[in-house]
Amino acid sequence: MKTILVFRTTSLECWQYKLEGMHRFADSRGWHLQVIDGDTSAHQVANLLDLWEALGCIVEADGGDTKLRPRHFRGTPVVFLDHSPDMTAEGASVVRHDSAQIARVAAKELLRLDFHDYALVGWFSQAYWMLDKLEAFKSVLELHGKRIHVFEPEAGDRGRTTSFQRRLRAWLRRLPKPCGVFGVNDYITERALSAAVAQGYQVPEELAFVGADNDELICETTRPSMSSVLPDFKTTGHLAAELLAMKIYAPASPAALRVVPPLGIVRRQSTRLFKRSDADVQAAMELIRRKAADGLRARDVLATFPCSRRQAEIRFRSLTGRSVLEEIQDVRFARAMEFLKSPSVAIGAIAGRSGWPSELVLERYVRQRTGRTLSEIRKS
Repeated sequence: MKTILVFRTTSLECWQYKLEGMHRFADSRGWHLQVIDGDTSAHQVANLLDLWEALGCIVEADGGDTKLRPRHFRGTPVVFLDHSPDMTAEGASVVRHDSAQIARVAAKELLRLDFHDYALVGWFSQAYWMLDKLEAFKSVLELHGKRIHVFEPEAGDRGRTTSFQRRLRAWLRRLPKPCGVFGVNDYITERALSAAVAQGYQVPEELAFVGADNDELICETTRPSMSSVLPDFKTTGHLAAELLAMKIYAPASPAALRVVPPLGIVRRQSTRLFKRSDADVQAAMELIRRKAADGLRARDVLATFPCSRRQAEIRFRSLTGRSVLEEIQDVRFARAMEFLKSPSVAIGAIAGRSGWPSELVLERYVRQRTGRTLSEIRKS
């Protein structure tokens, strides 16, 4: 068995998607992926290489710096995932997310709200990805003539919750309202959103929030739910394995850098702002977003309104521009497209997993909307 050692540093939800991408390539080569958890020392790496007789290694750094360097692998091919690109100068290939593009997607989502002021909540260190996001976010907003405000946590704030929250709340109070806020990842955005809610600010009317990474354990449990930019974790994992194969089978090949753009925005309540306030419509939109794939029916949504079904449909359409059924179908369509990107999900299973009554109904809808079949979309 050809063994590849995968050193991981993160326990976040995104890890499973990175690993799925690695497996997609590894399975085609007959590789066994052996995951090594924790902060591994150079001495431990040497012992692990001997124990497993590893063919190659992938080091997942989760956007941070790792103590491991290419020289610690004693000539064994190695690829660094989610690491700063400077590792290529030491002869190792790197796969990373396009941090600047993530910030641009967040900026465009907030610009939809047409506020005059926008803000960014930074990270506890001057990591390469944080600086990329800061620069790109500022550039987009300056291009549109908007005012920009930045909150920079101090390095010691991460371990001092009380002092950090005190400074963050004071900064939020000073922000002009309304204001659109981008947090460089979901962890820090959740802290800012929770601080805003605790101080009584209306989200998204006074302060709107967008995070990055789309960690559903965070985004779905905040109140209101939190919009976030979705990186393409599976592709980064697949590319890391692909670059490793290049190094294994062509040792003289130069170190490569691959930068992966995000998939887009996952819009939730924290940026869903209607021109006119209607709490019942907003609640209906959130219900559809959460339950459309679980067999939710239009009449179930309309029944939540304190008025007749006809009046409820009129109110919904006047604010959203579409019917309740059309909104349900749109959410189901987006979910089906996500499953199409995953080869591990059979086409025949997609309809049931995305809320459609049958494969035939889904196929008809997709063909009408895109002009292509499910199989054609997957092949593309």
